Amino acid sequence: MFNFNHLYYFYITAKSGSTTAAAKHLQISQPSLSSQIRVLEGELRTTLFRKVGRANQLTEEGAVIYGFCRRMFDISEEMHEIILGRVPSAARRIHIGVSDEVERSFVVEVVSLFLKKHGLTQRPKVTMISGSHEQLVQRLRFREIDTIVSQLAMSDPDLISLMRTEVPVSLVCSSELRIPTKLKGAHAVSAIPSLTGGKEAQWVMPSSKFKLRSEIDRFFEQHELKGRVVFESDVMASVVRSVIDEIGFSFLPLLYMAKELREKSIRVLGPKEGYWSYRVWLGCHKQNSDDPLIQSLATSFKQVCDEAH
Repeated sequence: MFNFNHLYYFYITAKSGSTTAAAKHLQISQPSLSSQIRVLEGELRTTLFRKVGRANQLTEEGAVIYGFCRRMFDISEEMHEIILGRVPSAARRIHIGVSDEVERSFVVEVVSLFLKKHGLTQRPKVTMISGSHEQLVQRLRFREIDTIVSQLAMSDPDLISLMRTEVPVSLVCSSELRIPTKLKGAHAVSAIPSLTGGKEAQWVMPSSKFKLRSEIDRFFEQHELKGRVVFESDVMASVVRSVIDEIGFSFLPLLYMAKELREKSIRVLGPKEGYWSYRVWLGCHKQNSDDPLIQSLATSFKQVCDEAH
């Protein structure tokens, strides 16, 4: 009988494609992981990996053994899901990964709606975890978290996009700023310089590492918009706050300003449909897609997004 831990270490290494990622996931040192795999190779009397550049590639024998391991651990994960499905929701914990670019207040609104669907004694415990899209995808692939909310789609074959929303990106400013009435509903892009002050415009921007910023930069270039960036941040809430405080104009997705729009602290300028669309995805592992709690979260995500349109 082969050592179960050795087989699991091999399975995780093959699944991740590198001993570095696997060791991090397993919370053991890389030399220790490599040693365990060599022991397994000795027991099997075969080589499981070959080095291709910096990546580990399965040998023919390794691919066969990985197939058996995958079947074995898939059954184990399926049993885990069945058992979890029988556990009352109050005993469950849902870990939601939130990409650095996604505004937290939006996710909190989704979670609040989700929790209200369960009675006080039946509510699961929700934990929100921040990180880059790439970090969260890796954690989701290893099922360390249950879902992720991201500005990017799921491209990993083990993951799926449960929901996608598409919301307008609008030109916004503080409701305290005085804007000529005739310009408030201006549809043409050519009206933006008149609204913002042309070359004297003061702009508030999300961080240059965000997808939204690249979309804004492209829009500026296409339409030859001018002005000076007076504030930028990698925290979306601070961008919204700076607009409210009259620091400058910005282009923001309506999804991230729902509360501010209800309170009328932010004014939307230009067309109702916005100037372009911004997308946000809710993703999960394929094997979690039928989990009733994940489905309930997806429904809440859709409801909040529909209300923002």
